[in-house]
Amino acid sequence: MAMHPEYKALFKGSFFETDVPMDRFTNFRVGGPADLLFQPETVEDLVAAIKTAQEIDLPVTVIGGGSNILISDRGIRGLVLVLTKMKNRPELAKTVSETTITALAGESLSSLCRISLENGLSGLEWAAGIPGTLGGAIAMNAGSFGSDIASVIQSLDLLGMDDLECRTVSIEDLNFSYRHFDKGNNIILKAVLSLLQADTHTLRRRYEANLKAKKASQPVSKASGGCFFKNPSPTHPAGRLIEQAGLKGYRFQGAMVSDHHANFIINHDHASCSDILALKRLVQDRVYETFGIRLEEEVKTIGQ
Repeated sequence: MAMHPEYKALFKGSFFETDVPMDRFTNFRVGGPADLLFQPETVEDLVAAIKTAQEIDLPVTVIGGGSNILISDRGIRGLVLVLTKMKNRPELAKTVSETTITALAGESLSSLCRISLENGLSGLEWAAGIPGTLGGAIAMNAGSFGSDIASVIQSLDLLGMDDLECRTVSIEDLNFSYRHFDKGNNIILKAVLSLLQADTHTLRRRYEANLKAKKASQPVSKASGGCFFKNPSPTHPAGRLIEQAGLKGYRFQGAMVSDHHANFIINHDHASCSDILALKRLVQDRVYETFGIRLEEEVKTIGQ
């Protein structure tokens, strides 16, 4: 669907693009066009874009690094805001017992891991090798190796979509659960992470061990959205259930259940979003028929 020219005229600046293929903004490398796309660099730019969209009843979709989302073949209607350019140099503040890192939502997890290693700070080793942005990680409470991003959050700055006001909310008042953050009708702007001082050599060994384990067990070089399904329980990991259901390496059109790790659906050969969703449903049905367990998606599907 083409963007109405009069709508684009309302959005000032040359950074707004129309009819933008979204496959270049996700790790799955699939997705139809966004009517209008903007990559704000400041909170002021973000608020101005949302305000204009709301004045003309234009839907607004916010994404980060696109590492854990799947976008419809028909694309996304309205305005898409990509927050990967909303970043600055993370700020460190030390006390006797802890060190905090304050970073904007567009900061990459890999950058934060590097900073924590350089400064001997423990708490992000689980994120070794995980792609995407801080905001995206918070939005789905990303985690690995028995830990998650919620475990190191001290507070968040949230932008309310209803009133476009920014609020700082402490961890005690935030609702996190396994691979989920109930952010309400808010956009994650900034986070303060609380990390502990640790021996640099021990920390680096732990980080490198996690990275090695991830590379050995996951298809990190393939186009995917990371683990596709949530683990039903620690004793019933989704990958094991899918493999035991006989689907490891199974292909549907251009989509494939990874033969490296069965909880990864990969874009094997020019897959469409429809291919991936069809394979997802097949996996869910087969696992349910075999084990009586309905797998819940970890990857979020966006668009029309």
